[in-house]
Amino acid sequence: MTVSDFIAAVRAEAAQLPLVTQVLLADQTDYAAKLILTIRPDLFIQMYANVESGTRGYALVFRGQRIYGRDCDAQGWHRHPPHDPLAHDVTPEGRHTVEVGDFLREVRDVLEEEGLL
Repeated sequence: MTVSDFIAAVRAEAAQLPLVTQVLLADQTDYAAKLILTIRPDLFIQMYANVESGTRGYALVFRGQRIYGRDCDAQGWHRHPPHDPLAHDVTPEGRHTVEVGDFLREVRDVLEEEGLL
């Protein structure tokens, strides 16, 4: 996957999620990109990928705090569950690979469960 592929995937998947009101390319280099998907002023999704290292960082942020997330680093994938977003869930569910669309669907579910829609 290239940086352009990642950006295109985020934009395409965000277009399928009506609650996203804006997609902002916050940063881009030859090997990485960060996008912000605005839901409302106090609620957004941050999507980061470094295609050189394979690092991914996906977060749902409410009032400046991550309330849910999925990351992939040198140790592999892990999840930051909504009931304890500082924790690292490394169970089989927490460790499975998550594509952009998968994460956005999980975000929608978390928002519904937390009453934030």
